[in-house]
Amino acid sequence: MQEIKDIRADLSSHDSLASDDLETIQDVDIQTDINLDVSLSHILSVADAISSLPPQPTCDILLSNYFNCRYLVLGIVHYGKFRMEYERFWKKPAETSLSWLALLYSILSISSMLSQGQQTRTDPTKPPISTQHLQQMTAHCLVSCGYATAKRYALEALLLYLQSKFMTQTRSHAQLWLDLGTVVRLAFRMGYHRDPRGLADITQFEGEMRRRVWLHIFQIDALASFHMGLPSMIPTEYCDTEAPRNLYDTDLSMDMDTLPPSRPYTEVTPLLYGIVKSGIMGVFKKIVARTQSLASPKYDETITLDHEMKAAYENLPEVFHRRDVAQSFMDSSDLILQRCTLELLYLKGIVVLHRRYIRHDPQNPTFEPSRRFCIEAALEILDRQADLHQATQPGGRLHGDMWVVTSLTVHDFLLAAMVICLDLSINIEALGEEKDTSRVSRKLQALQLSQQIWATTDNHPSQSRLASLVLDLMIKKVDKVRSQADWNNAANAFSLAGMELPYIETMSDMIDGTEALDWSMLDQFFQDPGPTTS
Repeated sequence: MQEIKDIRADLSSHDSLASDDLETIQDVDIQTDINLDVSLSHILSVADAISSLPPQPTCDILLSNYFNCRYLVLGIVHYGKFRMEYERFWKKPAETSLSWLALLYSILSISSMLSQGQQTRTDPTKPPISTQHLQQMTAHCLVSCGYATAKRYALEALLLYLQSKFMTQTRSHAQLWLDLGTVVRLAFRMGYHRDPRGLADITQFEGEMRRRVWLHIFQIDALASFHMGLPSMIPTEYCDTEAPRNLYDTDLSMDMDTLPPSRPYTEVTPLLYGIVKSGIMGVFKKIVARTQSLASPKYDETITLDHEMKAAYENLPEVFHRRDVAQSFMDSSDLILQRCTLELLYLKGIVVLHRRYIRHDPQNPTFEPSRRFCIEAALEILDRQADLHQATQPGGRLHGDMWVVTSLTVHDFLLAAMVICLDLSINIEALGEEKDTSRVSRKLQALQLSQQIWATTDNHPSQSRLASLVLDLMIKKVDKVRSQADWNNAANAFSLAGMELPYIETMSDMIDGTEALDWSMLDQFFQDPGPTTS
């Protein structure tokens, strides 16, 4: 959006846009409640932490909901192991540790957020459990136990804490990105970036769970860093941790001597999505690093990465290949969402890879493939926005999962819309000469539908208001230019037919770019039109 000068100028003088809206988009707002960088006024004791827990029956329900929700469970907490520890905790609560309680609180906070949507639909009179309280208790336990000293359970609790905060925070993610840096550094300190296959003091079970944790840290870092417009915090060249195997929790036991072979990728386990996503994520991370490099990129490298990204997407298991939501009537909602998320990541990679060539030497045909790839991918992203919006309406397949359209996905839609706006703004003077009007119409229709969606979106009010306004301004500019071109073309047609329209320039000036016509001049023209041919 910063590259579209006309839009930026219009935004700065627009009365309906509050000044803090732009600040929110720029991520300067740092949350003021407790976070991992704030020292506590007192250190919690185990007894204090236990006293703040919900009643055991409530905890039982929340934990059941968490481990039965396949889409958001990262797979970094083994169900069998945690259940054993959980049962032992209620028998002898005083013997537990603050770091394990932090893990429990982090799981409860995620589950409570998910349960609120279900509870609203089933029993709106029942007061919801405070997700914010559970998040704050997670942070209190982490700081009180000294998580930075690489305590057991601390890394998993930190990662789930960030996931919970991200799911419930609709404004700035600057603080979350800072806290993610803590997670990355702690993971490095604990050696998660090195594959545990050669480490004698780590069991087969522990090694596989470490792979699961690192898989998600690597992916979250890549997305969050791109979201902030900053380099990744993980140098890939120093990491050799392998991807985890496609296994159910029941395939793993704490006392096993060898890992079972991976299940085929045709078998959709709760972990398969994260595993197959790593292939596209690896290419996406290379694309982002290339676009952020200070060195001028070579175009053949761009084409190579384009082929690599497309191959990574094509190599996904068939179950994750794109289908319309209407065609997915036999699929679960979590599979539909996973499929859509993978496609959006792939399309976003194509957009980011080729975006610079929209402005770079626009008359050079060498870069025309990149411009075409970028625009087509952006239009596809806006199509997915329309699909998701329709599916999350009352009666839609995903109405109960509206919360999954998170800020990162919102950012994908904003990116795609701004790319289309940038393309139109660069070529706006040539729109009247566009021979293939269907191309312009498709872009304009995509922006119009996106603008309508943003205007009715309540989940991210500041971003929605800004996006709706920007798209509305661009649509009006395009319509204005095309209307002027139609007027000029009509005048040229009359001239070619041997006819002349008097005062054609005066009328054009009156209509073009004015909010109120000078009706007295227009009336005078019709009363005394002057000499005409007929």
